[in-house]
Amino acid sequence: MVKLEEVSLDHVEEEEYTDTDSSSVYSSDEDEDDVDNIESILDRVWALQDVIPAKTRKSIADKCSTVYGWGKTSANFLGNSAWVLTTSALLLVLPLMIELEHEQGLIEYEKMQQQSTQMLSQPAGQQKKQASGIVPPGF
Repeated sequence: MVKLEEVSLDHVEEEEYTDTDSSSVYSSDEDEDDVDNIESILDRVWALQDVIPAKTRKSIADKCSTVYGWGKTSANFLGNSAWVLTTSALLLVLPLMIELEHEQGLIEYEKMQQQSTQMLSQPAGQQKKQASGIVPPGF
């Protein structure tokens, strides 16, 4: 809590400061005293309790609570939605991808079989012509 103390003008002495006096204003003794008397931010916020009326404080607290509630509900909804989408993708799309890859492999296998049956069904002279299409050097 902030305590205010009234100082009468009789106790204050008027002094004139010169340029040489200004350097003595920032002495290390005063810095040490200031460190002991510094209020924390929490103390300052707590002191605002006396400044802001109770009705206004309650209104602010209710609005903050509402915003927090909406944020929490939204985060839960987004998390649940992400869970549903990823598990659905794993259960539906992954088996489909595996099946498509398997089907592609079967198509490749059938093409290879057709090529081998064509090579076996052709006469020997035509096989040499096809094989002689690309001849490495030295043969």
